[in-house]
Amino acid sequence: MRGNGENGVDRSAARVVLVAMVLGCSAALAAEPTGIVTILEGEATLIRGAAKYAAAPGVRVQADDLIETGKSTFARVEFPNQGIVDLGPSTRAQLNRPSLRRADHAGFYLLTGWLKITAGEMATGAKAAVASPVFEAFNLAGKTVMHVEGDGAAVFAEDGALRLVDRRQRAGAPLSIKSGDFVALHASEPVRTDRRPSKDFLAALPRPFEDTLPSLLAKYESHSVAPKPLGTFRYAEVEAWLDAEPMIRRGFVQEWMSKADEPAFRERLEVGLPRHPEWERVLYPERFEPKPHVAGSPSVSVDPARSGVVGSTPENPSESPGPRGAARGN
Repeated sequence: MRGNGENGVDRSAARVVLVAMVLGCSAALAAEPTGIVTILEGEATLIRGAAKYAAAPGVRVQADDLIETGKSTFARVEFPNQGIVDLGPSTRAQLNRPSLRRADHAGFYLLTGWLKITAGEMATGAKAAVASPVFEAFNLAGKTVMHVEGDGAAVFAEDGALRLVDRRQRAGAPLSIKSGDFVALHASEPVRTDRRPSKDFLAALPRPFEDTLPSLLAKYESHSVAPKPLGTFRYAEVEAWLDAEPMIRRGFVQEWMSKADEPAFRERLEVGLPRHPEWERVLYPERFEPKPHVAGSPSVSVDPARSGVVGSTPENPSESPGPRGAARGN
């Protein structure tokens, strides 16, 4: 664990420098109201920046917010374009990540749990898209139900066609899924497409997903409800996000940088560093400081073409070279 001496002060100063470096990026991804919680049966929380809030009907969901539902919760988020996102129990999702957008539509990311998407009409003609650790679904039309659990997933094109990429395969071609098709992606098994959902899927389907519920957007559009602050969050509450795939977890470094000053949170970050190596620069900034030149020592010139290294300092020294993560979802 980090002490409170001079070294701790130096690290805090280094983090201030890092914050300044990313301000330009964060300004481009500034949080804007993107959806409104219109139905909440049970409990759900929002993580916004380094704070945690209780969701409630009328609360705005902003870009980069993380939403998590309880074990028996049903929640609905409606968008101005008439798009609707229903969330089932034990669901973790990011409902409008700006870096996953195409054109002007939301880039949904389902980490685990249940989503039902009712695609809205976009002025640009763009269609809704959802990424997950297992699949990417895009060009969504009508209603689509999705479930992600562990290394498996299922997609039901309830009313409308879509395109789907199996992200377990690096070069998998997009599949055309017809309205009414059911797609199962189980562990290492090949993709299976059927003309009706499996019995297990229907048995686990959240009951509210079967109902046709009226839109309540007009009720809450005219006034905003402030979410109830719940303080900050513990490491265990965001561990799944910190250990998510690189395209998702890297964005949390700048958002949660201040959490590295909390001893308990920092200790868990250090223990789990192999799973989120991008935090090394925050936890140990001294490792990235330029080496002082010793007077009289010979200069060593390295040919980048021979060494295979481009640039003088790797982004993550502890991260061994290897293939990059899966292609960016939308």
